[in-house]
Amino acid sequence: MAKGSTSARGYGHHHQKLRDRWRPKVDAGLVDCARPTCGKPILPGQEWQLGHDDNDRSRYHGPEHRYCNESAGGRKGAAITNARHQTTNRTSRDW
Repeated sequence: MAKGSTSARGYGHHHQKLRDRWRPKVDAGLVDCARPTCGKPILPGQEWQLGHDDNDRSRYHGPEHRYCNESAGGRKGAAITNARHQTTNRTSRDW
């Protein structure tokens, strides 16, 4: 399934302008990944995304490696899904 444009996914004008402001520094290799578990430089040519606060998507952390950003989102999504399954799938294995 296609994800759609950045605007269609909630990354509109404000997000794009903020990303444009970061781009020259990131492209020059002057920015470290804002993901707290990484902190390594974003090298010129590496894919990057503008990372949100994990608990408040209205706040931005700053540029993050694409992998770091998407991995964090995947972990959060999995945790939410697992929590739902633990509360809704309470079946007994006692025979």
